[in-house]
Amino acid sequence: MGGVNKSYYLPGIVGFIAGYYIWLLVFNQQSEWVSWGSNLFSIFGCLFATILLVRAQRNPNQQEGRFFLYLAFGIGSYLIAEIIWLTYENILKVEVPFPGVSDIFYVLQSVFFLVAFLHLIHRHVTKNRLLSFIFDIAIVMTVAVTYSWYFLIRPLFDTPFTSHAEVILAFAYPLCDIVLLFCMISIYYLFEKKEWYERRRMFQFLFAGLLLQVGADTLFVYMTTVSGDSAIRLIDPLFILGLLMVGVSGHIVSPVDSKEDRQSKQRIKVQVGKLFLPYLLVILLFLTMAFYARRDEALNGLMIGCAVTILLILVRQILMILSHQELIQEIHEKADELEVSEERYKSLFTYHPDAVYSLDLKGRIESANPSFEKLTEQHAEELVGKTYRQFTTWQQTSTDKATAQQFETVFQKSGGPDVLLNVTNIPIRVRDRFVGMYGIGQDITTIRENELKIRRLAYYDHLTGAINRTYFEEVLHHLIETEQADETIVLCFIDLDDFKLVNDSFGHHVGDQLLIQVAKRLQEAVEPDDLVARQGGDEFTVILRNVTSDDQARCRTARLLDDLKRTYAIEGIELISNPSIGAVSCRRTSGKHVVTLLKQADLAMYQAKTGGGKSIIFFEDIAEKASYRLRLESELPIAIETNQLILHYQPQVDTVTYKMVGVEGLIRWNHPELGMITPNDFIPMAEEAGMIIRLGEWVLREGFLQAKQWQDDGLNLKVGLNVSMQQFHHPTFVLTLIRLVEETKVDPTRIDLEITEVSAAEDIEETVLTMNRLKDLGFTISIDDFGTGYSSLSRLADFPIDTLKIPREFVEKIQPATTGYSMISSIIHLAKSLHLEVIAEGVETLEQVNVLNRLECSRMQGYYFGRPMPAEQIPALY
Repeated sequence: MGGVNKSYYLPGIVGFIAGYYIWLLVFNQQSEWVSWGSNLFSIFGCLFATILLVRAQRNPNQQEGRFFLYLAFGIGSYLIAEIIWLTYENILKVEVPFPGVSDIFYVLQSVFFLVAFLHLIHRHVTKNRLLSFIFDIAIVMTVAVTYSWYFLIRPLFDTPFTSHAEVILAFAYPLCDIVLLFCMISIYYLFEKKEWYERRRMFQFLFAGLLLQVGADTLFVYMTTVSGDSAIRLIDPLFILGLLMVGVSGHIVSPVDSKEDRQSKQRIKVQVGKLFLPYLLVILLFLTMAFYARRDEALNGLMIGCAVTILLILVRQILMILSHQELIQEIHEKADELEVSEERYKSLFTYHPDAVYSLDLKGRIESANPSFEKLTEQHAEELVGKTYRQFTTWQQTSTDKATAQQFETVFQKSGGPDVLLNVTNIPIRVRDRFVGMYGIGQDITTIRENELKIRRLAYYDHLTGAINRTYFEEVLHHLIETEQADETIVLCFIDLDDFKLVNDSFGHHVGDQLLIQVAKRLQEAVEPDDLVARQGGDEFTVILRNVTSDDQARCRTARLLDDLKRTYAIEGIELISNPSIGAVSCRRTSGKHVVTLLKQADLAMYQAKTGGGKSIIFFEDIAEKASYRLRLESELPIAIETNQLILHYQPQVDTVTYKMVGVEGLIRWNHPELGMITPNDFIPMAEEAGMIIRLGEWVLREGFLQAKQWQDDGLNLKVGLNVSMQQFHHPTFVLTLIRLVEETKVDPTRIDLEITEVSAAEDIEETVLTMNRLKDLGFTISIDDFGTGYSSLSRLADFPIDTLKIPREFVEKIQPATTGYSMISSIIHLAKSLHLEVIAEGVETLEQVNVLNRLECSRMQGYYFGRPMPAEQIPALY
C-alpha cells in the first residue's frame, strides 16, 4: 500500500464501483453469480477502506489518529457483517436470517461512527461555540428525525412482524441513518475552524461518503419496508462507494491557498451557509407539513396562522442576521483570536521547561505548571493557596511589588537536596491595576556547580590545590593597584633546590607527592588572610599580609624556611628538599607596580639560590646589586642590536712547537657608560631571562665571520666558540649552524664547538645524535670543563668528540701530590686512550707549563701565553 500514488485513489474507487455495477448488469439473469459478485465486491471494498483508515491512524503526521481508528472499527464491523452474509448466502446456501448476527455488525458500524465523531467534537468544539453548535445540530436533526419518522418509521407500524427482534431491527436501521446524518452534519459545522480549512478535502470526502451511505441506506429501508421494490441489489455498490470515500479521506490533503483574502471570503461564505441552514430546513419542514396537511384536507386557519407567524419570525431573524453579518463575522474572528491566544498562553505556561507559577497580591500560589509540580513534588491542587515563601529563602528587598524582579534563591525541597533557582517575577496588570505576579524559576544548580568547577580549573593548581599563577597575579594586582589600603605585605618567591634530583632519582610520582606536601606545609605556616600559590614546576609564591614591622616580616618568612627544611616522608623514603626564598616588602600605598614587585622577589630568590640555597634573601638587602642586574637585563637586547658586544680571542699554543694553533672566542660587553662588562656578569642573566639563544647566535655569527677573514688572510687557526646548554639542545641548533655557514661562507673544519660536560650529560642519546650531525657538517667538538660535571666515563667513548679541555680549577692545583695533579694526569691518560687532544685552560705560570709538559699535555691556554685580545691583535702572534 505504501507505493500507491494518492492521486489514483479517486479514479481507482470509480473504477471499482463501475466494475461492481458491470458485474451486476452482466449477470443480472444469473442469481448465483450476482450473489457471489455482489458479496465479494462488498468484502474487498470494505477491506480496502479498513486498511486505508488503519494506515491513516498510524501516520505520525496525522493529528486525528483515534478518529480514524474508530472509523476503521466501524467499517471493520461492516466487513464482518458482509463476510457473515456471504457465508450464509453463498457457502451454506441458506437464506440469511433476519434478524441475524450480520444485522448486529451492520448496526455496530453506526455506533463506532458515532463514537468517532463524538471524539472529534470533544476535541475541537470550544466552550464558547458549544451552545450554538448544539442548537444548530438539534434543529437540523429535528427536521431529519421528523422526515424519517413520517416517511420511514411510521409506515413500519403497518408492517406485520413475527418477533420483537424484527421490530427492534426494523426501527434500528432508520436510527442508524439518523446517526450517520448527525455525523455528516457535525462535519459541516466543525468545518468552521481556521486550521481545518487546510484539510477541507478530507471533510468533503467524509461528507460525501456519509451522504452516500445515508442515501443508500434510506433508499434500501424504503424499498424493503415500504415500496417492496426488488431491485435492491443495485443499491449495494452505493454502500461500498460511501465506505471507500470515508476510507480515502484520511489520505487526502488539499493545497493551502496562500492568499489570505481568498481564505477570508471562503470562510464568510461557509459561515453564512451554516447560519441559514437550520432556518431553511425549518421552512422546508413547514412547506412539507402544509403540503401534506392540504392533501389530507387537515389544513385549518389556526395552522395557517401559526405557520405564517413562525415564518415571519424566521424571516425577521434572517434579516437581522444579514444586517449583523459583519459584526458576527468580527465576533467569530475575535473569538478565534482569543482561542488561539489562550492556547498559546497555555502552551507557554504548560510546556515551559522552567517552573512557572502565578501569585495573588498576598503572595499565594494561584496556578503552577507541570515543571513547578515536578520541582515541588506536589500536584497543582496541593500548591494552590500556599505561600511562595514556604519553599524559598527569598526575602523581598524591593518595596515596589508592581515592578519586575530578578533574584537567586534556594528552593527547599522536602524529599531531596535544595535547589538554586534564578527567579524572575513579572507583575500582572489588568486595566492598569496590579493584580498579581507571574514567576519563572530556572534551576541553575548545575550551572553554578559547573561554574565553580571551571573556576577551580582556571584559578587553582590541579595537583596541589593551591591557587595558580594567573589567579595569584590577579589578587596581587588587586592588592597593590586597586584596593588602596595602608597595609604592608611581603611577597615571597620559593624555589626547591634539589627538586630535579628527586624526580630523576625517585620518579615523578614522588616529585608530585613532594609538591603536594610543600603546598600543605606552606598553607599551615601562613595566617588565614595570607595567600599561597604554585607558580609552576617547583616554584611557589606566598603573600604575607598585615605585616607590622621589618622584624615581623623576617620572622614570618623564616618560619616558612624552617617548615620547608624539615624532612619529608614519602612512600617510605625520607627526603630533604631545601628551599631558596626571595622576599620583598611593599607598602600598598607606595604605588609600586606589580611587575616590578614580581621581578624584585624573583631576583632575590635567584640570589639566594646562587648563594647555595637554604636561605632567605630580601630584595632590600641586595637592592643595589639587583638594580645593576636589572639594568643589564633590560639593556642586553639593545647591546646586541647596537654592536656593543665584541669577541676577544685567547691564544691556544702547541706545547711542542710553542706556536699558536687556535684561539677561543670570549664575549665581552663594551657598555657605553659602564665600560667593559665581563661574561660572568651577564651570561647567567641572559640564560635566566631566555636571551641566551639570541646571544649565542650572535657569538657564532661573529666567530664564523672572523674565522673566514683569517682564512682569507692565510692564517691557519682553529676558532673555538662556546655553546650554552640551552643553545645546544634547542631543536633548531643544527639548522642555525647550517644557515650561518651558508651566510658567512666559512669552512666548518676551522670551527671548534665547545660544549660543557653538563650539556653533554643532559639526554645522552640526543646529545650523541646532535654531535654526529655536527661532525657530518665538518665541525670539531670539544668538551669544556671536563671533570666538573656528572657525565659517566663509560659513555664518554660514545661521544664523537675531538678534544677534552682541562678546567682552570684543576690547573691551579697542579703541584705534584695534590688532587689537581692526579685529576689532570687521569684526564690526559684517558684522552690518549681515546685518541683525543687535550687543552689545559688557565695556565698562568712557568711551573704549571713545566708540569703539564711532563704530563705530555699537547696544548695550553692561559695568561702565560696571552690574555683575551681583540681580533686585530691575533695576526701579530701567529
